[in-house]
Amino acid sequence: MTQGSPQVWIDWLCRRALPLWSEAGYDAESGSFVERLALDGRPQWEVPRRVMVQARQIHVFATAAANGWFSGADELAMRAGDAMVARYWDADAGNGWAFSCTRQGAIVDARRDLYAHGFVLLALAGLVTLDAQPRHVALVHRTLAFLDRAMAHPAGGYAEQCPGVLPRRQNPHMHLLEAFLALHETGNCGDFRPRIAAMIDLFDRRFLSAEDDVLSEYYGEDWTPVDDGRAFEPGHHFEWAWLLARTAAITGIDMAGRIERLLRTAQRGVDARGGVVDQMGPGEPVAADYRLWPATEAAKAFDLPQGRAVRASGTSDVLAAAWQSFITPAIAGGWIDRVDPRGAPLVDHIPASSLYHICTALDYLR
Repeated sequence: MTQGSPQVWIDWLCRRALPLWSEAGYDAESGSFVERLALDGRPQWEVPRRVMVQARQIHVFATAAANGWFSGADELAMRAGDAMVARYWDADAGNGWAFSCTRQGAIVDARRDLYAHGFVLLALAGLVTLDAQPRHVALVHRTLAFLDRAMAHPAGGYAEQCPGVLPRRQNPHMHLLEAFLALHETGNCGDFRPRIAAMIDLFDRRFLSAEDDVLSEYYGEDWTPVDDGRAFEPGHHFEWAWLLARTAAITGIDMAGRIERLLRTAQRGVDARGGVVDQMGPGEPVAADYRLWPATEAAKAFDLPQGRAVRASGTSDVLAAAWQSFITPAIAGGWIDRVDPRGAPLVDHIPASSLYHICTALDYLR
């Protein structure tokens, strides 16, 4: 098997990555995951721990447990879930989930962030899938009630933070859609199709331009795009394409045309060998750096029927290129998260947050 094979990546995930992140990447004393490792694999204990990273890692180990990829993954996910609830939920009597804590559990940043709440809901979906405990189902609905009460925006969607800030972004709403899909798929949290439909309506009306099929990133209060240079991130186009395919499977709504438009634009950011650049402009890269997460999103999207039509070898191309750029130079189970066009590292640590992208891609491609 080649490095472009999903099975090679799954073997690496099971034998290298999950052991590393369950040991060096997990702080048994606090019950929480570390934010990042040094490039040599040493945990950086005192870096504040975002609830978003806790949620992503819970999702990773819940997914690993569901697939039988790692012994004890279910227990680890549950323990980390308990710590997440104890540290971040309603931590300062403000409802919602606080943004970050110290290793000891003291709040560092008390803001309520939409992007983070999307991932908390995804983590709760993972825990409910493992064991549909009433307390986790109740937290799902309490979290949704908080979002609807405190962060719903009159122009549609939700505010970035509570209190609101600008610019507004499509990305947190994309991850809310991901969470709603996962919660619906549990079969234990209710019917999420109305919430899913609301996200698709926002996508159609505000996010994907009918003029050039570019998915804008930043918006004003009324969802007017503020990035008039038409720069875009190929990774988010790929990510939306995969989520729209999942949406079609749940709702029966035809998403083929939307997916084709996203992929036509996204593939402009993929080079001949399969590398995915971080940011594209109208005709050339704006940021020609390469990051790990867009490659994993491209691997999923190129496996869709529309993706195979765009680039038949797309999934194997991007996985092979990503292995050479990000996995080969790193310690066993780690990665170099960002490199320049020559392949030189642009980071001095291994962020835990990237494991979510890797695991989600392999869960789909397995």
